[in-house]
Amino acid sequence: MNTNLLAKLLVNTNDLNNMKLLLKAIFTSKELKEFDNRLKIFQLLMQGKKHREISENLNVGIATVTRGSLAFEKEEIFKIKTNIIDILRSKKFDNDK
Repeated sequence: MNTNLLAKLLVNTNDLNNMKLLLKAIFTSKELKEFDNRLKIFQLLMQGKKHREISENLNVGIATVTRGSLAFEKEEIFKIKTNIIDILRSKKFDNDK
């Protein structure tokens, strides 16, 4: 999958409100909810939570948590030092503020 255009748009959208508008324009409400759950899964895994606990906490299936966990383990972004890790480590779940 070529993500160059999406990555360029995200990098060059430096205003939070514009970013929210862009995301809402590109993705459906369901897709945004899935993204939100995936990020929360990453956060909870970083806090040492178990799969079943995450599943119950987020009201998602265990398979959803497992897919998130596999991505968390294999993707390069989680192996390098970036501010992304610091943001995910924060224990807040920013609910569309």
